[in-house]
Amino acid sequence: MYLTWAAFNNIRMLLMACMPVVIFYLIWLVNTSESIRSEEGTLLDLVCWPDGNAIPVIIACGSVIAVVIELYGLYQLFKAGLPKREYDVTNGLFYYVWALIIMIIIFLAIMFYSGLQSTIIRAKIKGGITKAMLRYSTHLPSKVAIDRLQTRFHCCGRVSFEEWFYIPWCTTGETMDSKIPSTLKFVADNVPYSCCSMDAKQFTIWQAGCEEKLINEMMSVSWRFNAVMALIIFAMILQVVAVRYLHTAYRNGLHLGNQIPCHAYLLRSATDTELFKPTRKKFFKRRKLRQTRTLQWVSAARPRKQLYITSSGSDSLDQ
Repeated sequence: MYLTWAAFNNIRMLLMACMPVVIFYLIWLVNTSESIRSEEGTLLDLVCWPDGNAIPVIIACGSVIAVVIELYGLYQLFKAGLPKREYDVTNGLFYYVWALIIMIIIFLAIMFYSGLQSTIIRAKIKGGITKAMLRYSTHLPSKVAIDRLQTRFHCCGRVSFEEWFYIPWCTTGETMDSKIPSTLKFVADNVPYSCCSMDAKQFTIWQAGCEEKLINEMMSVSWRFNAVMALIIFAMILQVVAVRYLHTAYRNGLHLGNQIPCHAYLLRSATDTELFKPTRKKFFKRRKLRQTRTLQWVSAARPRKQLYITSSGSDSLDQ
């Protein structure tokens, strides 16, 4: 299609107005991933290391790189509205398009990795909480993890508070292996203080288990991240299409000093390449015709005395 300078400038201004919104959501991803890593991620990391920090750190790193790319694109689009002799952004727009394509691939890979890790974490949480509960009285990090988990999510035990009745969680000198025993022995009918409700109206024990609450929290966090990243990917795809049209039109000569409508395309096709082929063919045909004509003229104007001399010379030798 042919792009006029007015359409070129409108698309450029629209992109420059929408890019701060994308940057805002990228910064939101960085802040949210950091807060999740310091809260839910720390709890998950204590239960099943290092899954609590892996996904938030990857999302934060990808978002920071995307913010840098968006700022670079904003700068290139700003210079595209200036005279081309002073500020040529042909290469800048080309690099920006490829950077956006790479970021789209990276975000899709992060979403796939996040979904894969969610299924893996579900299997790890079950064994991780049970292992930390069995080491509650002998291992301080496990005790801190369980207390923070039960206080944060208002839960008790992995599935039910009754699991503490079969674990010597008090410091009685009796140690218990971190592996899940085949047979459980009743120890006492009490639970750690973190299982108790701190509500002044009623003093009770949390009835729900921590496994489901932690899994539900991690799944909701994953869905939030994936939803925001999906919106960012959609916005980047639109940016790729728009910037590609601007780049091709700009490369074909459309700029502030030359506002004549120029050809713009998303992907180079056969119709785009045929615009330049006829002139080259005519040029080569004319050149070939000139060469053949000159050869004819030279061959026609060349004297043939040498041919007669050689023939007469050969005849004399034969005689």
